[in-house]
Amino acid sequence: MAGTCPKCNSSVNRLVLETLLIKGRQRDAPSYNGVSFLCPSCGCVLGAGFDPLAVKNDIVEELAERLRRG
Repeated sequence: MAGTCPKCNSSVNRLVLETLLIKGRQRDAPSYNGVSFLCPSCGCVLGAGFDPLAVKNDIVEELAERLRRG
């Protein structure tokens, strides 16, 4: 089951991922690793969100640091 791209109307049965930085509007807002999901035919951005692998790695690193501290 594939959707269609709203820009080029091509069938979308795979996505191209591109990394990006997610940041709030405030100058001192934290930033996070993210990904955008692109149409493989025309490159239209179909969505964006947090990079799940980066989130997982951040959690593992934080837990390891807390365990080292005791």
